[in-house]
Amino acid sequence: MIDIDDKITLVIHTSERAQLLKNILESHDIKVWLEDFVSFKSPLKVAQRVKICPRDLPLALKIMESGETLSPALVEMKMAGMSGNLLIPVDFSDSSLMSVQVGFFLAKLMRVHPVVMHCFVTPLFTPDASMADGEGGVGLDDVEIAQESVNIREQAAKRLNKFKKEILERQKDGSMPDIKFSTSLLEGVPEECILDYCKSTPPALVVMATRGVDKKEEELIGSVTAEVLDSCRVPVFTVPENHKLNKEWNEPRRLVLFCNMDQHDIISIDLLMRMFDYPKWDIILVPAAERSLSGVKEKLFALKEFFTANYPLSSFTVEIPDFKKFREEIDKIIVGKKIDLLIVPNKKTNIFSRIFRPTIAHKFLFERDMPMLAIPV
Repeated sequence: MIDIDDKITLVIHTSERAQLLKNILESHDIKVWLEDFVSFKSPLKVAQRVKICPRDLPLALKIMESGETLSPALVEMKMAGMSGNLLIPVDFSDSSLMSVQVGFFLAKLMRVHPVVMHCFVTPLFTPDASMADGEGGVGLDDVEIAQESVNIREQAAKRLNKFKKEILERQKDGSMPDIKFSTSLLEGVPEECILDYCKSTPPALVVMATRGVDKKEEELIGSVTAEVLDSCRVPVFTVPENHKLNKEWNEPRRLVLFCNMDQHDIISIDLLMRMFDYPKWDIILVPAAERSLSGVKEKLFALKEFFTANYPLSSFTVEIPDFKKFREEIDKIIVGKKIDLLIVPNKKTNIFSRIFRPTIAHKFLFERDMPMLAIPV
């Protein structure tokens, strides 16, 4: 019988890989020892044993099966069922190029693989299809309709290939990160294709461009980004087309985290920290409410103390706006503190709630020209 305090050899690796695995396991609170492995044919060290306590074996094996060569953040994503991809839906507009640029910077920061996706719709009926043939059929025969569908797909493929070449050219001139990426061409309604992809192959993040505030009112119901934001169960990073983007897009440093003052806040901040491998950020905690709540101050400061103790690399402060002027106060915080990014815990909603009781993420999507990260809760 093995003593739980004894050390067992988990695996034998080269020194470099052994140290990498040690770092990953220790990030999950597993105690690790490295021991030099010497071959009987040579007195020189050729590898290292990675040793752990037997009680940690189940978790260690699960981590290794998730991908031992990945970073701690990626291992966590794999264990949560996420892929190592970052999804960037595009429609070939200038704002799409901006979302690709931001998406590539984030993919490089998170060490994930970006996938540029375009969705096209094949109409079931053309304008001439309204002319029935007397037996309830349509004016165009099946062969013509099938050929039109092929033509639409070919045109979409050509546009995606042209878009890919433009990305590659920008990578060559240094205006986009030189990172490998894939493209995906899917048939269907864009928001449905994006949501289906996120269900079948959950990406670490979805990056999408949005219209500017001056154009968003006309998209209140039909915005693809809004549909994805309110239904997607993976984090969504939105970039407004009016956002001023430098050639060298820098990692956000000053953030506002809207808090519900419940367990969702802890889940959101933990996911955020793991996604970006425990960054050095200045995070302002703000209550996600437009009405007075009892105990707001006490709860926020308790969260601040908890976050400070568990994520010491980042700094946390508290701002409590005047609830009677909530949106104006938020704007003052954004401008006065030079905020780079809004972090919003986001609940799944239906179309009725979206119109009459919109979430704070939905409100900021249509009311602010600010990058936003919506984390599903």
